[in-house]
Amino acid sequence: MKRAQVIDLLIKLKEEYAHQIDTSDPEIDRLYEHLKDFPFDVAVENVRKHIQTNSFPPKISQIRGKVGDLREIEQQKKETAEYLALRDAERTNVVLPPAGWKESLYAKLGINTRTTE
Repeated sequence: MKRAQVIDLLIKLKEEYAHQIDTSDPEIDRLYEHLKDFPFDVAVENVRKHIQTNSFPPKISQIRGKVGDLREIEQQKKETAEYLALRDAERTNVVLPPAGWKESLYAKLGINTRTTE
């Protein structure tokens, strides 16, 4: 989000919460610092939903919504996809144990696998 978009967001908030919104330069800078990594369109949608259900202005966490830090989520998705791709590649190299291996191991351990009825 750009600083100008933070101002646009404050204008939307001021329309609904007239005397409760601080539009001073320090407040704009403070909000920008917390929202610069967040998409403007998502913030606008979160503000719109907040206005419909709350009589008090939203806090930064409410402007960000439950989405949180999208960059971190995207990074986690990327890392997960890489991990799963690695697992799929490793799966092609899997070699099964030779026939009779399990039975031989059980015999060495003295485990009886036959059931008596």
